[in-house]
Amino acid sequence: MKADATGRPSLDEVREYQVTRLNHALRRPGMWGGETALRLLMDAVAFVDGLDEVWQAECEQLRARGAANSLGVRGAFSEILPGYRDDGAVASVYADIAWRHGWLKVDRTLSADDFQRLRDEATRWCAQDRYLDEALVELGAPAVLFGGSNPCYPKTLAYAADRATGLICLHFAGTCDWNTTQPQPESPPVLLAIRHGDGAFADTFTLTPTGSTYRYEADR
Repeated sequence: MKADATGRPSLDEVREYQVTRLNHALRRPGMWGGETALRLLMDAVAFVDGLDEVWQAECEQLRARGAANSLGVRGAFSEILPGYRDDGAVASVYADIAWRHGWLKVDRTLSADDFQRLRDEATRWCAQDRYLDEALVELGAPAVLFGGSNPCYPKTLAYAADRATGLICLHFAGTCDWNTTQPQPESPPVLLAIRHGDGAFADTFTLTPTGSTYRYEADR
């Protein structure tokens, strides 16, 4: 650690510390306190970068396009996919902002062509149900995995090319039946939707058949 005469860390070290904490929290939000913790960590990083007003504008934009309501981003997801509870999905919305401002550290990026191909083929990909193992085989490792590796739990994969094009997020639901005590075969999480873009929140989702059944619950 580089410190000044008083033993305090430099501004660069403070920024790296906060950015690292933010990235840990984005990947495993449930272990860090959920959406409230994400907002507090984003506050801290924005302050260090002198982007307080930009961050507040991003929050206002989330509300304006329906990506957050009185219950936050989690509430916006509940309006579109009732019954889908995934801290990782919520984190992916904040990660899109973090990616735009250079706060998100990704594990890999796609080429511009591969990213465009994924974006263009979202409708084809979602025409039938897909599973996590299929996505990993066809698309490779994601830029970020939001959530743990346990196949019983939901998770979100994000793919990235450059900051100008944002993230393409694949939202998966776990397939375990938590209401039975009988042994179950291990089954990979099923894809509910591919999400990309910064328009009206509902319009950024391309749903699979299983995702449509979740969505149907919102209209009943």
